[in-house]
Amino acid sequence: MKFLSRRAAPRIVVAFVLTAAPALAVGCLAREIVAAGEAGSQQRRTMETYDDLLVRVEERAPGFGGMFIDPDGRLAVYLLDPSQLRTARSAIEAVFGADRVPAAGVRALQGQYTVSQLKRWTERAGAVLEMPGVTMVDLDEAKNRVAIGVEDDSRTRAVEQALPLLGIPRAAVVIQATGQIRPLDPRQPQSA
Repeated sequence: MKFLSRRAAPRIVVAFVLTAAPALAVGCLAREIVAAGEAGSQQRRTMETYDDLLVRVEERAPGFGGMFIDPDGRLAVYLLDPSQLRTARSAIEAVFGADRVPAAGVRALQGQYTVSQLKRWTERAGAVLEMPGVTMVDLDEAKNRVAIGVEDDSRTRAVEQALPLLGIPRAAVVIQATGQIRPLDPRQPQSA
């Protein structure tokens, strides 16, 4: 049986570490990247959207249908029962913070739909994005409606025909011509 000398053994160990370490490091790095990606996607899944925050307001103030800043600088709040403005204001302050209510105050507007209804219909309406000429779908809290954008008015009829199939009332939707939407090329300078 042949043994390695005391000088040769450390050199072999060092050579092994130098050749194996990059492969081990790449494997560990890959596992860390995968783990970080999984954690990031879990965080994205639990991150609240603005629409989710609006639903939280509705949970505290049933009948809440959205809000926006009106031309007078007041917070205009859609409510199924406008007499519930005080409750809605408290809910808005609880969810968004008291500092988010403008100094000009708040006013109630008669709403036809709750935010949770609009959010559900907006999610369903996402299916029309697969149709040619449909440019966007959004919960439009300033109109108390679902907004669907189309390249031109010739696309409106096809979207209207899809709404009942998706369980979305036509009256709850505003279809607007947006023109064609083209992605920006980050390599090209943008005009002001």
